[in-house]
Order: sequence, then structure tokens, then C-alpha cells
Amino acid sequence: MHQQETLASVPQDAASLSVRGRAVACGLAFAVIANAFEPVANYLIHSSAFARSHLPLGLLVAVLFLALVLNPILRTWKARWVFSRGDLAAVMAIGFFAGTIPNLALRVLAVISAPDYFASPENEWPTYVLPNLQRWLIPSNAGDGIAMFYRGIEPGRSFPLDAWAGPLLWWFSLIIALMGACLTGGVILRKQWSENERLAYPLVELPLLLSQDPEPGQAFPEFVRQRGFWIGFAVTAFILLWNTLAFFFPNLPSFGFLGRNMPLALSRGFPDLFIRFDPYIICFAWFTPLEILFSMWFFHVLGTVQAGVSNRIGVGPSDGGVVTQANYGFFIFVLWGLWMARSHVTDVWRKAVGKAPQIDDTSELLSYRTAAFGFLLAAVYIFFWLCRTRMSPFVALMFMLVTGVLYVGIAKIVALSGLVSLRWSGATGTVKNLVGIPNMSDTSVASLNQMGALYGVAKGFAMPGTAHGSRAAETLTGSRRRLGSAVFVGGIVALLVLCGVTLALGYYGPGAQNFGDYNYTQGNRDFFNYTVINIKNRAEESRDWTTVAFGMFGIAVTTLLILLNQRFPWWPLHPAGFTVSLQYPTRASFFSVFLAWLFKTIVLRVGGVDLYNRSRTVVLGAIVGYVVAVVIGFGLDVAFFWGQGHSLHGPP
Repeated sequence: MHQQETLASVPQDAASLSVRGRAVACGLAFAVIANAFEPVANYLIHSSAFARSHLPLGLLVAVLFLALVLNPILRTWKARWVFSRGDLAAVMAIGFFAGTIPNLALRVLAVISAPDYFASPENEWPTYVLPNLQRWLIPSNAGDGIAMFYRGIEPGRSFPLDAWAGPLLWWFSLIIALMGACLTGGVILRKQWSENERLAYPLVELPLLLSQDPEPGQAFPEFVRQRGFWIGFAVTAFILLWNTLAFFFPNLPSFGFLGRNMPLALSRGFPDLFIRFDPYIICFAWFTPLEILFSMWFFHVLGTVQAGVSNRIGVGPSDGGVVTQANYGFFIFVLWGLWMARSHVTDVWRKAVGKAPQIDDTSELLSYRTAAFGFLLAAVYIFFWLCRTRMSPFVALMFMLVTGVLYVGIAKIVALSGLVSLRWSGATGTVKNLVGIPNMSDTSVASLNQMGALYGVAKGFAMPGTAHGSRAAETLTGSRRRLGSAVFVGGIVALLVLCGVTLALGYYGPGAQNFGDYNYTQGNRDFFNYTVINIKNRAEESRDWTTVAFGMFGIAVTTLLILLNQRFPWWPLHPAGFTVSLQYPTRASFFSVFLAWLFKTIVLRVGGVDLYNRSRTVVLGAIVGYVVAVVIGFGLDVAFFWGQGHSLHGPP
């Protein structure tokens, strides 16, 4: 594998890399602004998504504004006010964590508001759903308190605080406990992933390069003055800005392949391949190791072929068992990684209980004592919270296990691959398959399905944000405890702001039924419909041994890939690609990942590491041009197309 220079390897001035109050304040301001902005952009303007990915576009906008707009001005006016590289790294650490809140919280209000409002004899919720849920978790529609959230508040009526206060208090306590588990778990695993396994972290590497300091006497960093930067900037900015002309001239030819899934039909029974050109994905993929890129697109193509052949011969489910294989393999991939980290985790525990004072944890966002006991405290609270909902202890433990595996696996694969929108199958369906619905009580089924309110866990919630924020914080020197506290506070503030603005838009804006968002049109009802189906059909449920067979095959393949990858340095396939081979974000990213792999391979073969390092300047220009064009497009939507916006940026 080629070696490349990273920003973290460049010697820095220690004073500029300490945690300063201005950076913490700026990061917390971003947490507030980004999470207040996201519901407005999503529900009112219907424009580009600035959150909902593992590197929120809003965070990249903030870093670019500070590094390439505000700092050049400050250097000629008040040089001592300039945001140093360390300041920007601290902003990123807070922003990565707080920017993941919309992934989870945007669905919470939609789901918990649904049972009392949408229940009817026709959907049978009064028979199968409401009796099996704890009422203190559901906002009451008494006095049309929830109806006004969906339709808008009636004149002369006040906000129904009594309906929301209790349920939100309990749900917020669960989400904050999950945040704590993610933050402490990320701190525990940081050294293993970053220093021992040396994961690439493409989502951190690119913004850190953009935040590098200029040479003395210069206003802008060196890369801004290079021709390659402006070539990359011009290409992406031109393509996106040309497409904005179609806002005003609908008949104007545009680049239709940009950010859209263009299906490529292979043959009867075969899933389509999605031909989607996404500069946002390509730019980060440029910093991903070649074997990871190759594995991502290769296993997707292989899975597509398997699904097609299976459909043609009539064996297995419609996806040919690929998703089941990948899901079982995902578990083995995560558990194997934790086994490899056992020595480090043991050191963390020994340091936490005072048996290894020689172990240094001053470089972590939290002390190992805080991380270890904080993680245990969060886990205990989550367990009892789930049991309090009348979920059986065994089902609660299984849900926590599956969710924990999902958190760790998604965080690690994103750190390996740089896929900005990667997600996995939801935890609820996996638990039902593992435990078996006939083995679960009605209350366990209903409570488990209610956890669909936390469907954002499919993206690992705050675990990827913690992993990437901790990596960004490595740029800082000295103690990072102040930053660790700010990261956690930023997450709590983000949660409160996001939910507060969403409620305000429902009651005092267009009403939730007019948000035009899947969460409020169907996603908030699906899980309760599943409860009705699961309970009514429990007697007919039986374990599908074909699914189990596919799962066992997935375990065998993943185990073989792990062994080959560790034993033979030349082995080109990484198990991470197999574990997410047919997930939707992988399907939608496949072509962009393939292009990044192809072009990067050519560059390394033709010009070696030197040409690759010089090509990164073009990539930096491309991502800056992309961000600038998306911001301009959003501005046009605000000015001319309010409520009928256009999504120039919408990661899969």
C-alpha cells in the first residue's frame, strides 16, 4: 500500500494546536445553527440536504468559511483572531458529533406522535398496538394536541406542553444515554483504530487538508494558488451551476447523471446497476485505500450477479440471499475487530480501575476511567429503560447487542471507506429474526417495533461522528478533556434545538402533514403496522432455514476474507466490502466508487505516489467548487423557489 503525507504528520506550532475557547464556542454555535437550519431546509424550502450524512455538508461549509473566507480577512485586519488549524480541528470534532443528530432525531417526533393520532378501527392499532405500549412514551392527542402538530395550531390555542413534556423527557433521556455510549465507546476504540490499525479516515483527511495554514505573509493556503485547485473547482462548480439554470429554464439540457440513480438494466431477473455520478463521494473516495475501493464495487457487482442468477433459477429470496449473507458477515467482521482490540480494551479497563497508571490517556477526549464507567452506566440505563417499556430482558439485551454491533461496524467501515451515507439494516428486524416472533410476548413485539423511532441507528447514530471527531482532535496538543465535554454538550444542545424547531414548524408553520417528508407520510406508521402483522400472524411464523443457510454462508465467506486479508498482504479483497454489498447506499455509490478506484489506479500506475499527492490539489478544488455551487443553488431556492426547492446535494 502506498504511503501518503497526512496533515497530522506535518509538524505544527504547539500553541496553535491547543483547545481554545473560541473554537469551542464556534463548534457549539455550529451545533445550534446546523440543527435549527436542517428542519427549515428540509420541511419548508425542500432544498439540498445539509445534514444526514457522516460528514454533513453543513460542517464542510463551516470549515471552508472559517478557513478560506474569514481567516484571510482576519489575517489582514486582526491576525491574533485568526482560527488556527487546531481551532478548526476542534470545530470539526464538535461538528462531527452534533451533525449526526438529524440522522436519528428527525424520525423520533414523527414516530412517537403517530400511535394516538392515527389509531383507528381500520388499522387495528387500538387492538394490537396501544394496549401493548406504555402510554407515558406516547404524546396524547387529547384536545387535539397532536392533531394541531400535523395540521397547524388553531387560533387562540397554546402549545400543548402537557402532551409532549413527559414523553420527550423519557425519549431524550434514552437518546442522551445513547450519545454517551457512542462518545465513551468511540474514546475507548480510538487508539485501536487510529494508531494500531491505522484506518484511513477519508472524511477527516480532506477537511483537515483544506484547513492548513498559509505560508508567512500569505492570505491563503498554498493549494489555493495552484492551477490544479482551480481546474477541480471549475469542473464541479460549472456542472452544478449549469444544472441550476434548469431551475429557471426547465427545457435547458442539463447533466442528468449528476446525483441521480440512472438504472442500467442487465437482464431479466437481475437487479439494476445504478449509474450515479456523485462528486461528493468521489472526492472522499480519493483518500481511500485502493483495496477498500475495489472491494466495495467488486462485491456489489458480484452480489448483483448472485441475486440475478438466484432469481432466474428460482432459488432463495429476491435478493438471492445477498443481504442476509452480508448481515451475518457484518456481525463476524465487527466481532473479529473487537477480538483484535482485546489487548487495548484490557489496557483501557486496567487504567480505569487504577491498575495501570503507566498507560497514558491524556490524548483522549475523555479519561479512560470516565469512558469505561460512563459506557457501563449508559448501558445499564438503556437496558432498564427498554425493560421499563415492557420489553423482555432477553429481547432488550439482544436489541442492545445488535445495536452495539451496528454502531461499531458502521463507524469502522466509514472510517475505512469514506462512504458518506453508509447505513445498515435496522436493528428491529434483525432482532425479530434472531429471537423469533413466536418466542416474543405482545409487549416485546410492540416495544421492539416502537424502537423504529430510533431508525437513525441504521447509520450508527453518533458512533461514526465520535470516531471521526476523535480523529480530527488528534491534531490538537495537550489535554483534550475540555473538548470532550464540549462535544457531549454540543450533542445535547443539537438534540434540543432540532426537536424544538421541528415542533415549532409543525404547530406554527405548515403542519407536519405538509412537511413533504417520508417520516411524516409513511415512515411514522410502518413500524406500528408491523406490530399488527407480527402479533396477528405469530402462530404462522416459522424460522426460515433457507435464510439461516445463506447467513452461515455469509459467515464462512467473511471469515475466509478476514484470514486471507491478514495473512497475505497482496490479497486485493477486504471483508468490509462484502458486509455492505447490497445496501442501498452501496448500490447508489457503486459507480462513483468505481470511477475513483479506476482513476486513482491509473494515477498511481502512471505517476506513482508523487503524482497522486499532486492530484489531491485537484480534489481539494473539486470539493470546494461543489460546496460553493450547492450553497449558491440553495440561495436561489430561498430567493425564488421557497417550498419548491431543488436538491443539488442529496447523498444516498
